[in-house]
Amino acid sequence: MTACLTTTRLNLRRLELAFLHSCLTANYPQAQQWLGAELPAPWLAQWQLMALRHKDMVLDPDYRPWGLRAICHGDSGQMIGHIGFHTAPNPDYLQQLGVRNGIELGYEIYPQWRRQGYAGEALDAMLSLAAQQGVATAILSISPDNLASTALARRRGFIHFTEHQDPEDGLEWVYQLPLTALG
Repeated sequence: MTACLTTTRLNLRRLELAFLHSCLTANYPQAQQWLGAELPAPWLAQWQLMALRHKDMVLDPDYRPWGLRAICHGDSGQMIGHIGFHTAPNPDYLQQLGVRNGIELGYEIYPQWRRQGYAGEALDAMLSLAAQQGVATAILSISPDNLASTALARRRGFIHFTEHQDPEDGLEWVYQLPLTALG
């Protein structure tokens, strides 16, 4: 799987173990050199996400190509957000929901870059990548209060099919999209 996905306006760069380790150990010059851009403050505040994805990649080498990606603006190279799959395809927790050959993903666009279509552009690229790899269903879990993300999910054809109580994030609505709809 490609380390960098390119869209019309974005580069989605897979965040490797070394980058996450540099961020977690506050070796910001090394992390910035790897990224080729300054590390944005919202990213630096997400050390729990960095630690979780670093741990996932260490414990499951099959997860590495599916992991977190920096959403970088194609012109400036600035990191404007991140997107990634939560696991490799077909995790047990999705099977327990009745989702076979599925994968869950999440994303964030940093505040100054919102409402410009970047989330949809990055989401489309990741959905296409999953479909090309033979994944049948994509899952998004979204807070009911996140109106922008629920609207984006619906515009892309995701259908609300259940909800769950996340221990950290509270109530989340779970949406699914058959990736065969993309082709």
